[in-house]
Amino acid sequence: MYTLTRSLLLLALLPLAGCVQDSASYSFPEKNHAITLVRNQDWFWQNTLQIRAITVRLPECNGGLDIAKVPVDAPVDLYQAPDVYPEPLFLLKIGKRVFAASTQSCRVQRFDAAPPDLGKKMGAFRVKDGTFQFIPADPGDS
Repeated sequence: MYTLTRSLLLLALLPLAGCVQDSASYSFPEKNHAITLVRNQDWFWQNTLQIRAITVRLPECNGGLDIAKVPVDAPVDLYQAPDVYPEPLFLLKIGKRVFAASTQSCRVQRFDAAPPDLGKKMGAFRVKDGTFQFIPADPGDS
């Protein structure tokens, strides 16, 4: 009976194996400013996941946007946008899609078309050593 119960428990947990639920943040040098990505994959057989992009400037504001159907292996890069925008922006390039993220207004919005100049590359959100994390760009990257 013990073996059957244990086998059923392991079988019940199998669908949870391989699911993704993690997060990584880029923290600004100023305290209480961050851009955080939260990744979720409901079922191990899915080849896409959902990313919640969250901008935070505490205690004033926080906000975000759910980005659906992101391929599991899609590159996610963070850029400091050029100064042509009315407020300081950071651009998230997730696969082929580009999103504007602001910690001033605490909003994340999708661009209909990617801007021609993404600005200075700050780094990338990647799985490294089994952990989803922000990896700063080398000083020579752009």
